[in-house]
Amino acid sequence: MDATGWFAGSLVFWFWLCLAYFVASMAFGFFAMIVAWVENGRRERESRIEDFTTLRESRFTLPVSIVSPVLNEEAMVVPATRSLLAQHYPEFEVIVVDDGSTDATLARLQAEFDLERVDAAYRRVLPSAEIRAIYRSRKDPRLTVVSKANAGNKADPVNCGINLARYPYVCCVDGDTIYIASALLRAMSHVTKDPARTVGATSFFGVGSEPERHAILRRGWRTLDDSLLCTYQHLDLMRTFLAYRLAFSRMECMLCNPGAFAIWRRDVVVELGGFSGEFTCEDIEMTFRVHEHSLRNRLDYRILSLPHMVAETEGPSTVKALIRQRARWQRVLLECVWHYRFMLLRPKYRSVGLLGLPYLWLFEALAPLVQLAAILTLVAAIWLGLLAWPAYLALLAAMLFVTVLPTTAAIGMQDHAYRDYHRGDLVRMLLLAPLDFLLYRPLIMLAGLRGYLDFLRGRKGWDKFERNRRARASAGGTLADAPGS
Repeated sequence: MDATGWFAGSLVFWFWLCLAYFVASMAFGFFAMIVAWVENGRRERESRIEDFTTLRESRFTLPVSIVSPVLNEEAMVVPATRSLLAQHYPEFEVIVVDDGSTDATLARLQAEFDLERVDAAYRRVLPSAEIRAIYRSRKDPRLTVVSKANAGNKADPVNCGINLARYPYVCCVDGDTIYIASALLRAMSHVTKDPARTVGATSFFGVGSEPERHAILRRGWRTLDDSLLCTYQHLDLMRTFLAYRLAFSRMECMLCNPGAFAIWRRDVVVELGGFSGEFTCEDIEMTFRVHEHSLRNRLDYRILSLPHMVAETEGPSTVKALIRQRARWQRVLLECVWHYRFMLLRPKYRSVGLLGLPYLWLFEALAPLVQLAAILTLVAAIWLGLLAWPAYLALLAAMLFVTVLPTTAAIGMQDHAYRDYHRGDLVRMLLLAPLDFLLYRPLIMLAGLRGYLDFLRGRKGWDKFERNRRARASAGGTLADAPGS
């Protein structure tokens, strides 16, 4: 066989390998959608019979400490903190940890909430950098603001906030996110039913370029962002939470309790030594660690992912910023699956080792490499004149149809349960979904490849994107609860 024939045979092999990978990925996606649809229906029925008014007013509701680490968030820190203080929850505190900001973050907090410096006693049970000052709001005594030295990672200010936390559950949040007033109440309603077993919980949050503006413009309804890039990020998170993480939660192998809204039982976090600064991001690694510790010690536990929308976070509005953010996500995924590789396919780790980790390895960690191989195979086949265009276009159309199903299912689950989008926004999401494969996923592939390079280089930087330009000053506030939410 000559070199050309050998190369052509290799292309055929890679074509079938990539096609088999795609079919396996979609088959698992269909399975996850079925599980997620059933779980979403169960959660919807629970919400319908839940007495949120009694829960909101009950003195037996579990108190929660909300920890919000911020770094150079002068544009968002005030509206984000307002949304936290406006939670419809009977007993909670908000601890904002300024991680050595060099902008006006602390000054804006002082001006808005009338902070006074206090000598507060706390136990340093978790390692964190030096605390410079502790402040308490004269306007709202539930708010504590901590000024500390920067330690170069997000885990450190979270640990600092947990040191000051007084309550048995902590809710870790982001300083660039606006929270719905019922967010904590709805999530904790599930925790309260089984606090002994429930060690962690999260829920779906959306993406916008200026989430604080929607506090004024929504008037009780969710609306999509004007930015096409942010809308695709919103659809991406909707698909991730509703079509996948909801299923993984049902199967007890949900492996990312994200930092934008992560409820943890405080004693579990303290027992495990707090969040680790050795990883690019602290949230996914803590989720892995809780699973590993609990399964190794044969503990009865659960980490929940819930379907209702609790917040809107600020997403990158430029392609460059998006690639940097998603490269960081890919990097920490690779760090975690590699660090916890000993759990893979071991029955001792139950569905985490037999289902959750294999999925992450095959369809998350390896995805950018397989996608790159598929593109290179296509380019080589075109170059050699081996591509049968009618068959390829038919295959491409089939791929477009199949890949849009998880997004469509997620939109359907959201609308069926909450009816919180206007019809025009629903139509817009459904029309944009088929183009996701061509317009948005190539960017995610590029980000994944960059994440691989960063991982191999041993990079640990946060690569925080600059805040989006604001069209107008925001009055801040909270996201309105949609009808029936």
